[in-house]
Amino acid sequence: MTENLKSSLRFPVWAQWLMFGLCLLPPLALAVLLRRNAVNVPYWDEWDDDLAGIFLKWHAGTLSFGDFWAQHTESRLVLPRLIFLLLGNLSHWNLCWEMAATFLLVCGAAAAVGWLGRKTMVEWPGVAWLACFIASLLLFSPAQSQAWLWGLEMILYLPLVFILASLLVLRTTLAWPAKVVFCAVMATASTYSFSNGLLVWLALFPILFLSEGWAGLRQKCRAALLWLFAFLANAGFYFQDYQFPATPGLWRVLCADPLLVVEYLFAFLGGPLADQNRGSEVTIAIVIGGVQFSLFVALVVTAFRWRKYPALMSRLWPWLTLGGYAVLSALLATAGRAAFGPAQALAPRYGIFGLCLAVALVYLVPILAIYRPSPVNPPRPVGLKIRLALAALGAVVIGLYALALPSALVNLKVFSLDLRHAKACLKFLDALPPQPATATFLCPDYARVKRMADALDHAGVWNYSLLQSRRLADFKSDPAPASQSGGIENSLVSGANLVISGWALAPNHRAPADCVLFTCEGAGVESRIFALMDQRLVRADLVKQFQDQNFLLAGWQKSCPLADLPKVVLTVKAWSFDAETDRLTRLAGEARLDNR
Repeated sequence: MTENLKSSLRFPVWAQWLMFGLCLLPPLALAVLLRRNAVNVPYWDEWDDDLAGIFLKWHAGTLSFGDFWAQHTESRLVLPRLIFLLLGNLSHWNLCWEMAATFLLVCGAAAAVGWLGRKTMVEWPGVAWLACFIASLLLFSPAQSQAWLWGLEMILYLPLVFILASLLVLRTTLAWPAKVVFCAVMATASTYSFSNGLLVWLALFPILFLSEGWAGLRQKCRAALLWLFAFLANAGFYFQDYQFPATPGLWRVLCADPLLVVEYLFAFLGGPLADQNRGSEVTIAIVIGGVQFSLFVALVVTAFRWRKYPALMSRLWPWLTLGGYAVLSALLATAGRAAFGPAQALAPRYGIFGLCLAVALVYLVPILAIYRPSPVNPPRPVGLKIRLALAALGAVVIGLYALALPSALVNLKVFSLDLRHAKACLKFLDALPPQPATATFLCPDYARVKRMADALDHAGVWNYSLLQSRRLADFKSDPAPASQSGGIENSLVSGANLVISGWALAPNHRAPADCVLFTCEGAGVESRIFALMDQRLVRADLVKQFQDQNFLLAGWQKSCPLADLPKVVLTVKAWSFDAETDRLTRLAGEARLDNR
């Protein structure tokens, strides 16, 4: 009886189906979270002329290759712009389509990881399934909140998908030259997807040209030279007329504070597994990232020592490549951003890189624990000590994930609320004077947003219109204060400003209000909207009072210049605004103001 058959008998079909179901739970749970929290609104960089502007040029018939080639921060987003344009034209630039595309990309990446895991641990399907479950938890972690809810962040996942596609093809029976060509195409696509795409050329080089058994030495050397030429050609095109961002530079930071560089690198890698609401999240992230980095380096050294055992190395190469890509990406980010400090490395949109390293370790550790280095490389019997050690490592990863999950869910909800606030600012862009919240939540350049939004609206790019009226009578509203929906708690005149604060929930009470807006009325002044709230306030007292976590971010505050209000005695009221339906719900209380 073959070893594979014995393994299958040790791991029955029903158990395989059970593990497959467990592996599906993280993406299903995340899909539900995205369905609840996704907001269709362009956010920050998406208002740039080289992103939103491509839709205007497409409709005007002036779109050219230069528009796709244009540099965006450090990247040349040629392929993403093509995807954005396609999805935007199909959906009237509904950003939820881009979020769905990001989710599908990660589903493809997870499927590739699971398939590679089964191929590299074929004799031990139980271990492979457990590793697949942990990888699924990591890849679909809510810790990547900004990346999940910001359509533009699809660019972070494209190089990962391309490198995994290359690893899949390398394990097929295709001719070796065809594999090299395919990998070169994937690396080129990565180059023009995100700023770290050039790293794919470096990450794939060892598995292509340093691993054993792919081709003869002469053919391999010739192909390696062609690969190097293709890499240099792509780099040459990429950096043509390239504008390097103004940063302090890695060398200057290294000379001034080398420890800061190390801290940023480790925080960047460990951030997704750190509980970010404990107050010591930077330290925790540095420790986790340092452990991951050190473990990966140790495993690379071990693999180098055992490089003469091709059967073992064939199992290790895919995960060494994936881990190498993650570490190279972290080094690149550190080179450009270390001066900002390790706290900046915890930005949720960077999570995929640290998680890629964790996924690679999830597979590398059991492979090196199970398989002994020998020419034929049969699996060693998994003794009790090895089982306990692997179970302990798996428990540590799952434990870190579980500890970080509550804060990750909070961050996902907070970012969703920020996007809802941004959408309310966008809706009133034409009706109200510039609001402070617009620069804070929608885009810091108000003039650009105003110009671009009016142009997109006029061109019919999106399928909703900006509000044009400030009159309360023009809105659907509930004039009577809603029970337990919130109200005005404090109002005072501070210098030349009216400062109002209170709390508000959405009418269904499942979440804080999308936004709070304010109306004023008085003698000769028809009730009209004059401002939107500036920011949310944390209200732990309401959570304690109502025994409901939905009240945590229900607080709000507004500071409005008195000069912007009519010079009469005014009654100021607050309203909860639903950014999807444009419906208003009156909040309890009112403020009286003599502004004569």
